[in-house]
Amino acid sequence: MSVDITSGSAHVFLSCGEASGDRYGAALVAALRRINPRLRFSALGGAALAEAGVEIIQPSEPIAVMGFGEILTALPRILEAKRRVARHLAATAPDLCVTVDFPGFNLALGRAARSRGVPVFHLIAPQLWAWGGWRIGNLRRSVDRVGAVLPFEREFFAARGIDVVHLGHPLMEDYPRDATVRLRRRREERLAEVGAPLTVGLLPGSRRQEVSRLMPVYVAVIERLRAGLERPLRTIVSAAPGLDRGLLAPATAAGFEIREDRLPDLLPQLDLALVCSGTASLETALAYVPHALVYRTSAFNFFLGRRLVRIDRIGLANLVLGKDAVPEFVQEAATPEALADDLSGWLRDGRRRAVFDDRIDRLRTMLGEGGFWDRAAAEVARFAAGKAARP
Repeated sequence: MSVDITSGSAHVFLSCGEASGDRYGAALVAALRRINPRLRFSALGGAALAEAGVEIIQPSEPIAVMGFGEILTALPRILEAKRRVARHLAATAPDLCVTVDFPGFNLALGRAARSRGVPVFHLIAPQLWAWGGWRIGNLRRSVDRVGAVLPFEREFFAARGIDVVHLGHPLMEDYPRDATVRLRRRREERLAEVGAPLTVGLLPGSRRQEVSRLMPVYVAVIERLRAGLERPLRTIVSAAPGLDRGLLAPATAAGFEIREDRLPDLLPQLDLALVCSGTASLETALAYVPHALVYRTSAFNFFLGRRLVRIDRIGLANLVLGKDAVPEFVQEAATPEALADDLSGWLRDGRRRAVFDDRIDRLRTMLGEGGFWDRAAAEVARFAAGKAARP
């Protein structure tokens, strides 16, 4: 059931389960429209896809949860979303399904699409190299092709019989190489300016569980940091689109600025940051912002995670490099005292910042060049033209 999506009015369905996937989906839609403006798009997604003019048949925010316990709590919403998407697939018979990240939901969706003869391209490979390697069979049954973004993923998945293509990393679109010297120079000039305000960014994530656990810790860190500095401190909180502002009440009460800027616009304004684990930390590293990676979850989730995860680092920058560019503070180690001391250390130690810069230079080389979305769109079009679903 191959289809030419480079001409005509083919129907592409996308499933993008959280804020980063929603942005990625919107970027892919724009690139596919450059190939063929007549394409029809419908999606499970959020604000970015809606702004791109995509028909949203199921909002992603109600199902954007993480953690074993949280998924159980959200299970009725997740099941209803699956039913709604299944009805949409049955009623509209799309020509192609593109699932973006969010494997807990999207792999099941992929199986449902393939059972109807709809080919499935999965963008952003699931992190089976970190945990859940036993799910390879499920991945093979759920998708026809995987678009990988980390340099070591192509070999990992190909060795396990997955049809995979390495595309580079989408974040390189927002942090091109010609910005490198400018970002580093601006940061060092600000840090060296005696008496100038120090700007610290707080990135608590896009999922309500992340934000509710991290915001009280972040506020306590800023209080300790402010007490130990001789220069003014400005604090900016990055609020993900659609995030319940009530979750940011501790930051609002502390007088912090709440901003919804895109990270490529916000990060160059920061001198230091506290960042949740995930793509946001990789993005902060690519902007050359010294930061601490913070991960906190429920005791139950952490208990299970320690027994399932097979890697000794959780930061994507650290994983790609195979060494630590960014300090990681996980669970009990993520105390206000430890985090405040670490941020202060970035200010005191110019050598530490220089090592960080060198490692991020290497990271950028490993993640590839710009042009990601045009490459991804071209690969999706080639896939649709030459690949049939295999139920």
